[in-house]
Amino acid sequence: MRKKYCSLSLLTLCLFTLLLGSCKDDWDNHYYPEINGKSSLTVYEYIKSRSDMSIFAGMLKSKGYDTLLSKAQAFTVWAPLDNSLTGFNLNDTLAVRRMIQNHITQFSIPTAGVTSKTIIMLNNKLLSFAETGADYTFEGHKIAEPDKAMANGIVHVLESYVPYKLNTWEYMNETQGLDSVRNYIKSLTKMVYNPTASFNADGVFVDSVFNEYNPVFTNLCKMKAEDSTYTSVFPDNTAWSEAYGRIFPFFKTLPAYGGNAMQVSNAKLTLISDLFYSGKITVPSSKDTVISTNGNKISNINDILSGAPTTLSNGLAYKTSLLKHKAKESWFKEVREEAEYIYATDTLKSNYAMSPTSSIGTKMSVSNRYYLTCTPTTESSISKLFVRFPIPNTLSAKYNIYCRFIPTSIVDTADKRPYKVKFYLTYIDASGKVVNAVAPYSKLGFDINHKLTSTTSQIATFTTNGTAPTTMLVAENFEFPFSNLTSSVTGEKTSVFLKVENAAGTTTTEKANFNRTIRIDCIILEPVQ
Repeated sequence: MRKKYCSLSLLTLCLFTLLLGSCKDDWDNHYYPEINGKSSLTVYEYIKSRSDMSIFAGMLKSKGYDTLLSKAQAFTVWAPLDNSLTGFNLNDTLAVRRMIQNHITQFSIPTAGVTSKTIIMLNNKLLSFAETGADYTFEGHKIAEPDKAMANGIVHVLESYVPYKLNTWEYMNETQGLDSVRNYIKSLTKMVYNPTASFNADGVFVDSVFNEYNPVFTNLCKMKAEDSTYTSVFPDNTAWSEAYGRIFPFFKTLPAYGGNAMQVSNAKLTLISDLFYSGKITVPSSKDTVISTNGNKISNINDILSGAPTTLSNGLAYKTSLLKHKAKESWFKEVREEAEYIYATDTLKSNYAMSPTSSIGTKMSVSNRYYLTCTPTTESSISKLFVRFPIPNTLSAKYNIYCRFIPTSIVDTADKRPYKVKFYLTYIDASGKVVNAVAPYSKLGFDINHKLTSTTSQIATFTTNGTAPTTMLVAENFEFPFSNLTSSVTGEKTSVFLKVENAAGTTTTEKANFNRTIRIDCIILEPVQ
């Protein structure tokens, strides 16, 4: 009985071994059809053995890839035939190396199971490997002989080689005429100490590790990343010079905050801020508006992206001789300060209790859907009621200054009393001194001139609409001599303020005609060009 059991086990083992061998043959025939299984040659040896791939074999050897492709680790090579390389410049070292890396990836990748696949090449380029009808293609190029299974990988024989595509960073660095934008962006690169990487898991210092940092890569465009896609606009040297000349005057900076050097820096940074857009914009005319990676809404993208683009490995690049961004959409934009944001700042008010109030459900048009309610805390006729609004990030340019009010009828339809107010502006004058509380004045005591002066004795009084929002023009064509770009780096703080003073009196008549509780929506500085 025992003997019979052993015989049965031996028979089962033999059948299993035969079946396993058969399965292995089917597997090899399916995945590695070359001569019913793998060749004993390495990937490099096979390529070298082919007389119709001698040029590619010579490239591999000249750059040391013969050694790499002879190692035990697995590689897949899409090897082009000689007749597609007859015009290739073999003396261009960079081009040869790029072409080689563009055709090799790690691991064995047969055609089996492939419909469409993205392959990461040795140069980190992302190329497509796909089934196309009855054939297979590599980045659109037909594979003449697929699945040559070697001892350390697979060779797919290509009818023609895949041209190397520059990425955004390489395009900027290698395209003629882009010296100005290239030099500026590269000048922003810094090496930043990485304390985490400088210590091991036990907290023991190993070595000082520094990482490359460039604000453009972080905030605007990952130029070197192959897995991100951008449409980029690169101004040539002529376009750079022209745009810089237009933008520079708007960033005049006080000496205390960097003076001319900071003006240069701010103008150049502004110049590149709206040059990049996510994704590929192949037909600009089909876009009404696009959002730059800087967050600005650009309406004339068809004018900006003119001419034929260059296709890159991570997007598209448009080279231009004139930057056509609209100033009011890009760098000379409206300044809008929402009034409700300062409700908790005691230093910016006098004798007012302030609270942000929602307009939702009122059907009244209110910026940001909130306004500031200012309620008097005193009935004294000699106590001033005012709110002082900080206005940062103004440029050295002209603005029309507005204050927008919301009527009391938003909360009480029966109360149609308007507000009576005065305005005072604080800023830095051309000599660098603070001009405090300059006010619009009344011409002949009744006609509001909308000009600012600190010498007149007749300060203008403004009256709002009691039933509808009022956008009150405070000052027209007012020019700030210096920009006021607040920054923790330079230490520049807000130097522009608009004070809104309640001019309504405390007499019975005044209170019957004017509301001393006022509601302010926002402060608007409209660019004047």
